Amino acid sequence: MNTIYKRFSASSYYLLLFCFFSIFSACKKEYEDFPYADIVSFTVKDANGEPVKAVIDDKNLTIYWPSGQTVPDHITPAIVVSERASVSPASGQSVAFKETTKFVVTAQNGTTKAYLIKMVINQPLLKINISSGVLVYNTKNFVNRGSNINVTGDNIIASKEQTKAFLVNTANSTEKEVAIAAISPIALSVTVDNTVPDGIYQLKIVSGLRSVVLERSFGVANGRPTITPVELSAIKLTLKLGEEFVLTGANRIELINKFSIRNAANKQIYDLMIKETKTGQLILKVPDNLPTGNYDLYSYDYPAGEYYAAGRISDYFDDMITITN
Repeated sequence: MNTIYKRFSASSYYLLLFCFFSIFSACKKEYEDFPYADIVSFTVKDANGEPVKAVIDDKNLTIYWPSGQTVPDHITPAIVVSERASVSPASGQSVAFKETTKFVVTAQNGTTKAYLIKMVINQPLLKINISSGVLVYNTKNFVNRGSNINVTGDNIIASKEQTKAFLVNTANSTEKEVAIAAISPIALSVTVDNTVPDGIYQLKIVSGLRSVVLERSFGVANGRPTITPVELSAIKLTLKLGEEFVLTGANRIELINKFSIRNAANKQIYDLMIKETKTGQLILKVPDNLPTGNYDLYSYDYPAGEYYAAGRISDYFDDMITITN
């Protein structure tokens, strides 16, 4: 009787021990740490506050940024990851919006997985060409200082904050920003101001993330010497024989090498004497032997320059000049 009891007890002991380990193993397997380390969703807000969801693959978070919107330097993503996983940088943390920014997801069991931002800007290609403003002399392209280069095309962002214009020096690749006078989605006008140094340039337009350097190169010139009607109006209406007077001009008036006036009565042209030239000034003298009377027309000559031929400009005075003794 005792032997049977002992055998039963030993068998029961081993059976109970087996059941215990089976239950323990099952419990251990049920509560094993999660191995999942995925980004489930990644959402940022565009410039208008609208959500933009990234397309997620095994390595990349591809963000398609809306066309025409300024691309920010930083973003604050809302991130959802696998259950019991964590992500660094954390959801809601500001990060640089560039393709070197990395997110690392750590699973509950310590497994890690890295993702990189990939930007795709939904901005169409910039298509532009010069429509006017670049002149030609002796096969040389040139632009006069103070004039505009007009550009037409497609997909221009009509914002002076997002679209910029530059002159690229072909000799050393240096760039000088120039002002945009007018802009629309299909055209813009660029001003070549008086501060642009001599040289050969190409026009570069940057609009959003798109940029184009136009192939056509051109020199920058001051243009032919000119005297404006306003500058001519400074001449006194009555001048005496032998009298000297000064003409002041902004466009290289000092290069003028001949200044003449026409007698209204006999229609003869008479030269005034150029006594002296200075930068922006022409000092003239009425000859002692000039016939007195009224003079209705003026003309002046200028020599040839790199981008223009020698020439003469003539026009009527607004009010006739009277020469007296």
